[in-house]
Amino acid sequence: MRILFFAALLLVAAGAATFFKYGSLHPCDWMERDLAEESGLPLLAVQARIAAEFLIDGITEPSPSDCLFRWWDLRQEGLPEG
Repeated sequence: MRILFFAALLLVAAGAATFFKYGSLHPCDWMERDLAEESGLPLLAVQARIAAEFLIDGITEPSPSDCLFRWWDLRQEGLPEG
């Protein structure tokens, strides 16, 4: 029972930290924010770029899981190797 309580507590803490950083719990918003900060482009230009990349892959309406996988890839590209 304690493990379940601590797992739930960890999940709530992670969700709160994510919401505090990004102001949203939607992975597409996370990706937009990170790309805008990284590139220095306006948010509208970043949104158009993301939409174009999804369209190239044949995804017209990206689901949260599509955005989550792209966001993970984006985060991994920024990590130093080693």
